[in-house]
Amino acid sequence: MAMLILQVLRQKNYLALAALASAFMLFIYPYSQTLGNNIDLWFEIIQPANLVLYLAFAGLFGPFFALQVYNLRQPKVCNVKGSASAGFASSVLGFFAIQCPGCISFASLFLPLSATTFLAANNVVITAASVLLLVLGMHLLGAFRDAQAVRTNKQ
Repeated sequence: MAMLILQVLRQKNYLALAALASAFMLFIYPYSQTLGNNIDLWFEIIQPANLVLYLAFAGLFGPFFALQVYNLRQPKVCNVKGSASAGFASSVLGFFAIQCPGCISFASLFLPLSATTFLAANNVVITAASVLLLVLGMHLLGAFRDAQAVRTNKQ
């Protein structure tokens, strides 16, 4: 009785994809927050709660992405639109959340000052919501169901 996510990650190509996606998020997130300047300072001043949420988001992003690709490659018998939407929403929310108020965020390039200030003030809540949306997206993709039951439902 293995969960689907474990079954998917046992396959080398999906494990590599998950690792690559998580590593990409681990790198690109601080880079986008500082626009490539003072990344070492970003890691020095990040609050512990924000660091934990950043690591959780990056760690869940890879398996979610690999599971999404796995499901897209499977024969289509049901709609997975809602799960993709939850994962996309969490990625956008998590990417634009500002982990430290002193950082110049990627979001500030596209959003007005009032929106950027709101994101900075509520960054922990927004990032926690992003992590929960990733878990919801994985749940909707069937990650936590028995892999054998998922296979029988598709046949």
